Order: sequence, then C-alpha cells, then structure tokens
Amino acid sequence: MSTVDRVTRGAATVAVAGLVGASALLAPMAARAAESCLVVQAETGSYGKSKLRWLDVGSGTTSRVTEPGYRLNALGYSATRNLVFGVAEGLSRGAHAVTIDREGKTQDLGPITRAGNRLPLWSPVAGVTAGAIGGDSWYLLRNGTLYTVDLTPGERYLRVIRTVFLRPITLAHDVNDFAYHNGLLYGVSTTWRGKGAVITIDPETGKVREAEDARFPPADVYGSVVLGRDGALYATANRIGGRSVLYRLDRSGRVTVVLSGPPLAGSDAAGCLTAPTPPKPEPPKPEPPKPTPAPTPTPSPSLTPTSSSSPPSPSPSSSPSPAPSSSPAPTSASSAPQVMPQPPVSAPRPSRSVAPRERKETAEEVDAHARTKEKRRWGLTALVLILGGGAAAGAVRRAR
Repeated sequence: MSTVDRVTRGAATVAVAGLVGASALLAPMAARAAESCLVVQAETGSYGKSKLRWLDVGSGTTSRVTEPGYRLNALGYSATRNLVFGVAEGLSRGAHAVTIDREGKTQDLGPITRAGNRLPLWSPVAGVTAGAIGGDSWYLLRNGTLYTVDLTPGERYLRVIRTVFLRPITLAHDVNDFAYHNGLLYGVSTTWRGKGAVITIDPETGKVREAEDARFPPADVYGSVVLGRDGALYATANRIGGRSVLYRLDRSGRVTVVLSGPPLAGSDAAGCLTAPTPPKPEPPKPEPPKPTPAPTPTPSPSLTPTSSSSPPSPSPSSSPSPAPSSSPAPTSASSAPQVMPQPPVSAPRPSRSVAPRERKETAEEVDAHARTKEKRRWGLTALVLILGGGAAAGAVRRAR
C-alpha cells in the first residue's frame, strides 16, 4: 500500500468515525421508520467460535443469543423450509452443512462434497465467506469463486453442482456476504475499487456490476448483508472506528446507523425470517349441561262427580231431575256404583248413593229378566206337551 493510499485510508477512517458518532443520534428514529426484519447473525470473536444472535435489524433489538459450539459462516435462509443453512468449520473433512431452526437448535448434516464423488472427500467449499439461498440453490463464495450447492432432496442433496468465476475480480475479491433477490446476489465490495459500493452478481454468468448511488462507508470487511422486505439493505462492518456497526441503506441511498458493538473477527447473517404463525384460538368449551328439574307430579284425575255432573238437590215442590251419569250403567242390582268421598268444602252438599231414576231402571231390569225366564218355562212346557201328544197319537194309530 502506497503512502497516498495510507493517507486516503486514514482520512476515510476519521470521516467514518465522525459519521458513526453523528448517526448514533438518528438510530432510534431510523429504527421506528424501518420495517421489522428478524435475522440470524453469526458473530465470531477472537476465540474462534461463533455465537448466534437473533436480531431485529429494523429496531436493532436482540431477542436471544445461542452458542452452537463451532465457527459458522456463509448463512442462508430457506423460506420454503423455514430453516437457516450455514457452513461449519473445524470439523472432519472440511466444511459441514448445518441447519438452524427458529428455536436455535443446530443439526450437522455432514460434509459438503462435489456431485459425482462416491467417497466422502475433502469439501471443496472450505473457507467460504459468503452465502445466500435462492429457491433450492445455496450460493457460496470464496476468493472470487462462486459455488452452487443443490438443496433439492435426492442424490445431489448438499452437493456442489456448479462452479463460476466472478469477473471483474477487482470488485468481487473482497465480498464477504450477499443476499439473494430476483435472480441476483447483492453484496458490498471493500476492494480498492469498490470502497463500500453495493454490487450485484449474476450467479449464472459470474458477471459483477456496481450499483449506482448505493454505497456504504468504507470499511475493511462487511461480514453480514441482509435485504429487508422494504427494499433496504442492511450490512454489518466487522471493524470500523474500533467498533462493529450495523448500517441501513434505504432505497433513496441514505445510510443510517442501526446499532454498534464490540469489534468482530467475523460475521455473517441470513434473513428476513418469516413471522411465526399465531396460534389458532381454541374453540370455546361447551358449557356443562344444566340439571333437568324433576317433573312436577300432576294430580290424578278425581273420580268424584263435579258439581256440573252431580244430581241436583231434591226440591219439595218438584220431582227430581237426575243428570246423566258419566259411569256405565250397572248390569245387576248388586253392582251399585261406588262414590269416593268428596273433599270438604265451605258449603258441603248432601250426596245420594243412588238416584231415583237409577233405582227405577234397576227394578225394571229385574222384572224384565223374571218375565223372560217365565216365558222360557212356558215355552218348554208347551213343547213337551206337543211332543207327548204326537207320540200318543202315533201309538193309537199303530193299535188300530
């Protein structure tokens, strides 16, 4: 690096330090204006292992921090699987693919190898610095070489299926992270030519272009890059002015500071994660059945004749006129109807066991029955006399 370059870099560092100090006052205002965007950011300190920070880059708040136990880089978020994929270093046979779920749990999927290799050889993507996922393709970058890893379930799952060299290398060499959108990768170039410029990479051709009027403050490394749903680009400078700074670049080209923290040896991020689905409200529990009240006992119908059906009291000046009885007529003199006692009332009325007309009808029936029997006896006697007379007349004729 020449003396002129050192002076230029020193002046840029002083200018950025002043920008950090001035932009910190605008951070709360920018946080309220920005859209919520939850990301998983792998932060690596000097000890070599990473910790996962669950960060809302819209507001700059951290929900939780987990420690997977190894160094992570090249994170990419798969919206179809709702999982974050990352490259773990320091394990057997080079780089391993690791998934991270929303609860922070990690799962080692084994080494990432090249398609067609039958034996688990050394991973060709060891040492990658940038990662992003678009559909079923996981794009990994190392020193200007772009690798495409297949995420389609099958024989080529987690296998490198394409290798592309990026051009021009003067823009692509120091890209340490990018985000995927509409077939392009968006990153930040920190080369002498880029100096914090936003660049786009075509993963099919490897062509690198510099975006117009989209630039972050110059820094050594931008380790984390995430594209928000509102079109803003978030990038974390690992070390700038003795701090790590998360910047927000909106669509108008304005750069604001979201938050700052201790310097980092390495970082990478993936997002925005989909918002969790709220639980469905439980259906209301049915109310317990109310006890059915016992039915009120209905009084049995009384057999006592009512005042309308009972015979009127006899009058001394007129003969009694009995009312028709509701009970069937008796068939014999001994089967007189039984009348139940009537409950006492304020003015009790005398009751009669049998009405005069009923006694008359009963006597008439008895007389009719006696006359019928008498007729039957006379008829039988006449029949005997006739038969006997006939027999006597026959005997007389035979005697002649």
